[in-house]
Amino acid sequence: MSKLKTTFLTTAACLLSVALLLSCNKEDEAPFGNGTGIRIENLSTYTFDEVLVETGGGGEQEYFDIPAGGITDYKPFEYTYRYAFIRTIIGSDTLTLQPIDFFGEQQFTKGQFTFQIDIVGETTPLYMVFEFKED
Repeated sequence: MSKLKTTFLTTAACLLSVALLLSCNKEDEAPFGNGTGIRIENLSTYTFDEVLVETGGGGEQEYFDIPAGGITDYKPFEYTYRYAFIRTIIGSDTLTLQPIDFFGEQQFTKGQFTFQIDIVGETTPLYMVFEFKED
């Protein structure tokens, strides 16, 4: 009877191990480890040659060649706020959003976010409009 009990326990342990392995799903993992992912959506009629995003200590990333209406892939950051330093280069024009500080702002340390950028100006880029979106 002891041998039967050992076989039963071994079989139960194996089945439990298999069940645990099958229940693990890559989608359950945070897409950027312990941080956030930020992508850029170009709402303008211009192509962005380069967009630099600095999230106030949470890191910085550059995005390149974003066509009008285009959306980039997510890039990893430690954290972000609802706004950031953003420099957008369109041809020979450089537009910048410069935060003064992040005092009192909520820090987002997990999740995916889209920074939606639009450019005002029909013939030449005049200024940038920014919207923060939680995905």
